[in-house]
Amino acid sequence: MIYTGYFDRLEDYTQSDLVPVCVAGYPPKGFKGFCYPILAPKKVWWQEWHDKNLSNDWYELKYQETVLNRLSPFQVRDDMQSFGKDVVMLCYEKPNAFCHRHLIAKWMNAYKIPVREYGL
Repeated sequence: MIYTGYFDRLEDYTQSDLVPVCVAGYPPKGFKGFCYPILAPKKVWWQEWHDKNLSNDWYELKYQETVLNRLSPFQVRDDMQSFGKDVVMLCYEKPNAFCHRHLIAKWMNAYKIPVREYGL
């Protein structure tokens, strides 16, 4: 199974025997999991979205154009499954906050690849 989650709950995931995978632009200091930077938002437009307080729709379009449209959800699934255990794709935002990991889950679910927020 592929889950999403956030770094503040890292201990919960590792105690549940999940493989933590960072999908953010950079992991927190001391992170000992894997990184999958190909799913990270691009810094240049992320910064523009953040600084100019642009809409989440704008962010979603940029993320789709510059990240997801260039990838295969099936390859992402295969890469996640290559860890041999269930994985949790991590970034910094809490579950109810707008975040690219929710866009990843929505994208993969559209291709019938089940991804859900851990613990929900």
